[in-house]
Amino acid sequence: MANTLTNMTETMVQDEVLPALKLGLNPLNAFSFQASGDSLAVGDKVTVSAASAKTAGTYSSTFETGDTTVVGKSITMQAPVFSSWFVNSNLEAAPTIERFLASGREAAYAVSKSVVQGVLANFVEANIGSGAGDELVVTSADYDYSSQTELWSKLKAKGVNETVSAIHTIPYAASLIDDSRLTDASASGSDLIQSGELPPILGVRQFYTDAFPTAVTSENTGVIYTGKTTAAVATALPADVVPGLSESAGVRTIAVTDPDTGISLAYRTWYNSATGVYWGSVVAMYGTAFIQDAAVRAVSV
Repeated sequence: MANTLTNMTETMVQDEVLPALKLGLNPLNAFSFQASGDSLAVGDKVTVSAASAKTAGTYSSTFETGDTTVVGKSITMQAPVFSSWFVNSNLEAAPTIERFLASGREAAYAVSKSVVQGVLANFVEANIGSGAGDELVVTSADYDYSSQTELWSKLKAKGVNETVSAIHTIPYAASLIDDSRLTDASASGSDLIQSGELPPILGVRQFYTDAFPTAVTSENTGVIYTGKTTAAVATALPADVVPGLSESAGVRTIAVTDPDTGISLAYRTWYNSATGVYWGSVVAMYGTAFIQDAAVRAVSV
């Protein structure tokens, strides 16, 4: 039977499931990011490098004054994030490869959403501030290109001169997409209407996600406008997983890694003989930490 779960291969998971995780984690490109190639346990440390803000001085006797150009932020790995599903062949349908790959794609996106929520939780008032220089008050309906120029100005006033990204909730992104200055290709130079992808604005990369955490939305935040050194993120495989295919105690695990980003996931399947249910799960490890205030926010009130 070629369509049984035991015939699931690394290539299938690499091609069909991993892209959903990679897509969902796209907003993490806004931060200092490190994908570890190791299998790590809860509490293990990963050092994420981030360029520090520099100051200048007038020469007196030596050029050897200053500090290191790189800050190493130690990130503690958290408990694995997972999303599971099951098929009861006695009541529903056969546990085919196609069904498990489709469920795996949904699970991978759910895992990515949980990871992004954990990272965006760094962007709360306690870390970013709530003064006039820390946030722009604008509703999603009124948010447009001009709002981004105001956010740009506020971030520059904080001395942030690194790569900058804007991360939007869906309502704020939708309002920006509707701005005629962006939809007019002759003015923006983009094909927004055809692609649905926001172009860079003032050199700032644009992201949107449905993964803003409650800690952030409860402060009415709709846009996070940030440099890379505000937060650090690290990802890895769980400690009990090695790259490739392994089988142990009735659990079949396939571990795959994206060659471009280093992002990894573990794809686990098993059978519960007592209930007659076939299970599947997508698992990933991550850790995150706040580094410094290099961000501003758009809030509705």
